[in-house]
Amino acid sequence: MGHVYTVLILLATLLLVRLFTNEDRVLGKVLFWALVARAGIMILDSYIYPGLPYLTARDASRFHSVGLGFAEMGFAELLKPPYPTGSALYAYWVGMVYSLFGTTEQTVVKAFNVMAGVFTVYNGYHISRMLWTRNIAIQNAWILALFPLLVVYSQNFLREAFFAFFLTLGIKYFISWYKRGRTHHIFLAIISISFSSAFHVGALMSLLALAAYNIWLFVHSLFTGQTYKAGRTVFSTLVLLAGLFYMNATGWGLPSIGGEGALQEFGVEELIEERGGDRRAGRAAYLAGMTANNPVDVVWQTPIRAAYFLFAPFPWMMGSVWDLVGLFDALLYLSIFFGIYKSMPLIRQDPARVILLLMLIGMVITFAWGVTNYGTGMRHRAKIVTVAVCAAPYFYPFRKLVFDKARRSWQVVFTSKWFRK
Repeated sequence: MGHVYTVLILLATLLLVRLFTNEDRVLGKVLFWALVARAGIMILDSYIYPGLPYLTARDASRFHSVGLGFAEMGFAELLKPPYPTGSALYAYWVGMVYSLFGTTEQTVVKAFNVMAGVFTVYNGYHISRMLWTRNIAIQNAWILALFPLLVVYSQNFLREAFFAFFLTLGIKYFISWYKRGRTHHIFLAIISISFSSAFHVGALMSLLALAAYNIWLFVHSLFTGQTYKAGRTVFSTLVLLAGLFYMNATGWGLPSIGGEGALQEFGVEELIEERGGDRRAGRAAYLAGMTANNPVDVVWQTPIRAAYFLFAPFPWMMGSVWDLVGLFDALLYLSIFFGIYKSMPLIRQDPARVILLLMLIGMVITFAWGVTNYGTGMRHRAKIVTVAVCAAPYFYPFRKLVFDKARRSWQVVFTSKWFRK
């Protein structure tokens, strides 16, 4: 029956794609191919060539075994609090799926991952649409639909798919609130990003960056006399701080940094103690011997660690033919962040774009200090690639930018006709 349920979930995903894109055939085509790509990799990994590098994750067996333990409790029992967070949350979700469907076939769980991956692309389209233009949003959606390792990790037996889905959903709601003034969307944004943080604490930094920027906006509005912005900024800041206070008081989403009360205790000294040592392991480890012993070390090491996290493996780190996959992935990220650099004049024109960039920087710093080998780094940067692609309209391999100087504006014109078909 597991195979039947897998097919039904994939068909339900296709039906939802059709429902959500009924009046947008172009977006519907993008999401269809996003589904085909992810379902195809899932079939390859599960039935044709199981165990291929990058397709099979080491953590999958652990999630499966812990999920079986949860499943033995029964679906009704699993609905009762307390609920786990962190890596245990995904195992808890696996147990719920196993107990609900009465099967231990991993493909059923993977099918739900595929669904989350497809709608992460959908969220990415809407984020780009609100920040840029329709044509740029469609191109960004194509990039996300076919981005190689994002496709792979969207179907893998891992938490990446749900982390990215809830993160992008929260960002979409926040930008919608900022741009369109829909009050309830600020609450939905905090809830969604909190769920993402519950799967991995990396999303927490996006909330902290959001709160810090809102506080800066409030102070800036007071000094510039823009009092009409102050009230709105105070409201969003209070909502953000309330969400962070709840997470700190309950420990929700914070098990990897200490759980309950971790936010008020975690600082530079704790970072040095937890992450500053030499934690390298395995063939893919990098920055051997680099340790942080004081705050100055944290400052100068952060850009280096971030560069290795985003762009490793470098050519001199190649050790096997499979590392070519990592090198290709690193080149794609190099193109994305080069696009962000090229788009900085555009980004500075819109506070919502600045906010998105700060959230991205916060998560990059978090993962840069948490990762010490490029194998794990490739998986973790797939968590944030949707945010990175949405942050800039310039992606060199696929398109050019035309700045409409005749109108004295920073309007971006999308020139590739292929994506318009």
